[in-house]
Amino acid sequence: MKIVIVNSLYTPHIIGGAEISTQILAETLASVADVHVLTLGGHRREEGVREERINGVTVHRMPYGSLYWIGDAKRRGVLMRTARRLTDLYNPRMNEAVRERLAAIKPDLIHTQNLSGFGAGIWTAAAGLDVPIVHTLRDYSLLSPVSSPIKNPLLARLYAMTTSGYSRHVSAVVGISSHILKRHTDAGLFPAAAPKVIPNAVEGGIAASEKDFDRRPLRIGYFGRIEPEKGVRELIEAAMSLPTDVVERIVVCGEGSLRAKLADDCREDARFVFPGKVKPAEARRMMGEADVNFVPSVWEEPFGRVIIESYQVGTPVYATDVGGIPDAVYDPEEFLFPPGSAAAIRAKILSFHSLPGADKRRIQAACLKHCRGFTQAALLDRHLDLYDQTLAGGEYTAVRTAVGQVH
Repeated sequence: MKIVIVNSLYTPHIIGGAEISTQILAETLASVADVHVLTLGGHRREEGVREERINGVTVHRMPYGSLYWIGDAKRRGVLMRTARRLTDLYNPRMNEAVRERLAAIKPDLIHTQNLSGFGAGIWTAAAGLDVPIVHTLRDYSLLSPVSSPIKNPLLARLYAMTTSGYSRHVSAVVGISSHILKRHTDAGLFPAAAPKVIPNAVEGGIAASEKDFDRRPLRIGYFGRIEPEKGVRELIEAAMSLPTDVVERIVVCGEGSLRAKLADDCREDARFVFPGKVKPAEARRMMGEADVNFVPSVWEEPFGRVIIESYQVGTPVYATDVGGIPDAVYDPEEFLFPPGSAAAIRAKILSFHSLPGADKRRIQAACLKHCRGFTQAALLDRHLDLYDQTLAGGEYTAVRTAVGQVH
């Protein structure tokens, strides 16, 4: 079984969770199939396609065919980034380049991910080869050329009208959460595709950190970007309003435009610690040391990776009822709160503080069990089932039979 995965960037070029999740998917599938990745490199057209082998995956780095390489996006202004995204609506150069590469590889199935820099038009190129296409939704880039389709509804509608036409070529569409899948299908995309929710796999061992559940006060953690849409300000306001016999320490781990301002606001409260951006192993250690962590985002997060990471080390999480977060949270009725409300966060802190140690131990055990649904083994099983369903009735051999012939 030969599978081609298409994504804007691939390791070592990583911007965020989409690249990490795509790499995990590719390497997980490589254990049972011949996996190729088409991605964009920072080199020009005359240098051709660069091939390399990474952890069992054949990577084809194609020259970028837009205004600039997506890996350089941080150095570009809003207008330039928007203009580049608009070129994704129709990019004949990339369509032809992808068609040629797919014809050479001859895949049995194509699985596209983030297409910024390629453009959704490559679905027409793939469809011309009579190969089924699966697409995974990891962000809102098919809905709008700007960061938030929610804040720019008119532009989002116009943009989605074009991408919806291309999306008719897709056989199955995967949302990493039920929310992101619904946002796209409600906008008219993927009218002929079979819908499926498959959450991301989150790397990391599942082992409870040692905690004294009977001790008080609480040690609270936040891990992520420190930006307005992440709700960090509301978390700090809530924690600062509580006395030291309720909240002992608050770790705000990460970087962002608000970090310096919030750290300055908290300079007279020694309970607040701002360690900046740290290595994943260090972040995991600090997550495990907290009694409870918070994910107070106010924007529509496609998924809640940090929630699962926290569960893996045995630390419960309270999070906002927005976007894809509810799909990741254990016991949503108890552990979700409305976005943008310091009062709601304060109430959740007090609620957790009041719990007896036995209840906290029970919650930890439930969180550890819950996160087992987000492992690479679960990811592989769900994708093989999806591929079987997608290829069923065609001239292809069932995936679970075909992949057994690869190794």
